[in-house]
Amino acid sequence: IDGITGGDLANNPVTGIVQEGIDILQGVESLKTEIINTGIDTVADTIIGAFPQAEHPVGDIADLGTLTFETSRDTVNGTLETVSDLAGADLSGALDSATGVIETLVDNGSAAIGIFQHIADDLGNLGDLADGTPLEMVTGVIDGITGGTDGSPIDLVTGVIDG
Repeated sequence: IDGITGGDLANNPVTGIVQEGIDILQGVESLKTEIINTGIDTVADTIIGAFPQAEHPVGDIADLGTLTFETSRDTVNGTLETVSDLAGADLSGALDSATGVIETLVDNGSAAIGIFQHIADDLGNLGDLADGTPLEMVTGVIDGITGGTDGSPIDLVTGVIDG
């Protein structure tokens, strides 16, 4: 390999180019994650600001979304680092990088389960707000805003739509 690559694997022009490409990809992945997570947080904060009672389901779903992109970033960048280590014949570094990817998946998977459980609890608590069907929940809210009607739940909804 020494004659083909022009030097040892850890310090040659080929692995240098590979590493530069990996560095660029890692930077792009990190920037993408930062932009998307900022967007998710901004939208969630706007909704929560307008409807404070939506804080838990909206905030939890936003947390799940940002966790998803952080997991993607960390696993992509860790995998790229593993490739870089292998290209440089750094087997110990490759093993460490691959182990980091697995740890990220396990840790963030556990965090996601916690968020899912919290979302399920929040959705379960919605049932305490009204007895009956989702349509009855919606019409109950509309009834509270408009002062009620003597018709069916569908009449109430269509009445609001009709103006």
